[in-house]
Parts: sequence; structure tokens; C-alpha cells
Amino acid sequence: MMQIWLNDKAHHVESAVDLSSLVEELTLPSESVAIAIDGQVVPRSQWPQTPLTDGLKLTVFQAIAGG
Repeated sequence: MMQIWLNDKAHHVESAVDLSSLVEELTLPSESVAIAIDGQVVPRSQWPQTPLTDGLKLTVFQAIAGG
């Protein structure tokens, strides 16, 4: 188990090893969220190749429809 920072709150990760598996573990709607690491948005296509590491700081944004 490792600890990451998710939206400035400590969060213990049970089994996730990359961003894709974290989205599944947290049951986030993958089509309507964006994830940034250290302020840089990670494209959804790179989630499976983006490993989680202890102490990683993530920000999850909810997509908002609008014009």
C-alpha cells in the first residue's frame, strides 16, 4: 500500500499501480475527469503508462459541460 496526495488530501492506494487502475479503484467516471500531476494534465491515453509512486501529488478535475 502506498500514500498519494489526491486534491491535497492524503489517500492510501490499495492496489492501483497506474492512473488507469487508480480511476477504477476510486470508481471515478473516466470519461468525465481530467487528472494532473504537479499541475500538468496527463492525457487519458497515457493513464495506463503513468505509474503511481509513493507521495505523488494528483489533482482530479471534474469536466463541466458548457459553451
